[in-house]
Amino acid sequence: MAIEVREVRPDEIPAVVRVHDDAFKGFFLTTLGDRFLEVYYRSVSRHKNGVLLGFYKERRLSGFCAATRLSRGFNSSLVRENWRAYAFVALRLLVGRPGAIVRLVKNFTKGNPGVKDDGAYGELLSIGVAKEAQGTGAGKNMLRALETRLRESGVDRLSLTTDYYDNEQAVGFYKSQGYEVMYDFVTY
Repeated sequence: MAIEVREVRPDEIPAVVRVHDDAFKGFFLTTLGDRFLEVYYRSVSRHKNGVLLGFYKERRLSGFCAATRLSRGFNSSLVRENWRAYAFVALRLLVGRPGAIVRLVKNFTKGNPGVKDDGAYGELLSIGVAKEAQGTGAGKNMLRALETRLRESGVDRLSLTTDYYDNEQAVGFYKSQGYEVMYDFVTY
């Protein structure tokens, strides 16, 4: 069985969106729709600090991870550099779900006022594994490949944000990989 972890090509972004939809049913970003997800993952892959890796089993995308080499200012930079695409998506949300824009902005500007956070670290933005590939080591392989890639580019710290409550599987996965909870915050 051929397994590979590599950069996602631009023509594979729709497959990333399908895996995201499969892995994150009911999560906030998924509810924003496939067009938003496509704009988001495409802009991450194009950004100078963005990393978008895919897990391929028999040449088929079965998982992905999106990250940045520098958390500070990354999301605002994504929007600035791709403002037309984000404006189109925001306009559609404004008409159908105006509250979603407020929540999205709060997610992009997360923080806890009691914690000093300079954003001078890499950040795992999203990691998703298709249902049929869960339990095969796909998540572990992608996380290790991402950590190696970031370390090789001079990044010595990696952070991530995930839902803490009612998300035991994800929290357990990260803890099993050596991650620990540093602080919590409320986005909505």
